[in-house]
This record gives sequence, C-alpha cells and structure tokens, in this order.
Amino acid sequence: MDRFKSIFAVGFGGAAGAILRYCVILTAGHSLFPFGTLLINIVGSFLLGMIHGHFASKRKSLVFLGLGSGFCGGFTTMSTFSQEGVNLLQTSLPLAGLYLGATLFFGLAAGFLGLGLFNRRRGESL
Repeated sequence: MDRFKSIFAVGFGGAAGAILRYCVILTAGHSLFPFGTLLINIVGSFLLGMIHGHFASKRKSLVFLGLGSGFCGGFTTMSTFSQEGVNLLQTSLPLAGLYLGATLFFGLAAGFLGLGLFNRRRGESL
C-alpha cells in the first residue's frame, strides 16, 4: 500500500473525527461533570470495536486506516479525558471516581460490544 495514501487516509479521517468531537462538545455544553467527553469516548470505543470486527481480515486497507486510526483517533480523546480527570480529582473525589470508572468500564464494554457484533455475524465468539 502506498505510504502517501495511508497518511492521507489517516489525516482525512482524523480531521473528520476531530470536527465531530468538537461539535459534540459544543452540543453537550459545560458542566461540572464532563458528559461530552464520556459520551465521545464510549461511542468511539464502540465504533472502533465495530471497525476492527468488520475489517478483521483486511486491516491494512485504506478504509480501515481512515476509519480506525484516523476517524476514531481524532474523535476520541485521551488527553481531554486525562485533564478532566485531574480537574475532578482536585474538586470532587466522588465525581472523579465516577468519571474515571465510567469511562473505563463503559469504554471497554462498548469496545467488546462493537467487536462482538461483527464476530457474531461471522459465527465467531469473543
């Protein structure tokens, strides 16, 4: 696969994911609890699980790179999750625990669910 095409696919997907993330954050608004980032990371985990399940045999395709590394990488956000976690740790330990735990638990569950949807279609199990 041409390296330039791969870089373009990841870049284009990443830009689209980052724009959508920004729109979700604007829609969610600001509050004490970062619902927007939580939602983004859970949905992104689900999508990435689905993408990995769908492209299980063709992981080097341009579409896989654009959607997986690009779109999901641009849409989800580890840095914002970390910063909001630190902010909550400084202001409210219970909310911080809820946010960090919910992101980890529901993110993993969503990833497994997304992957499981395509594994069942192929007759496989997790």
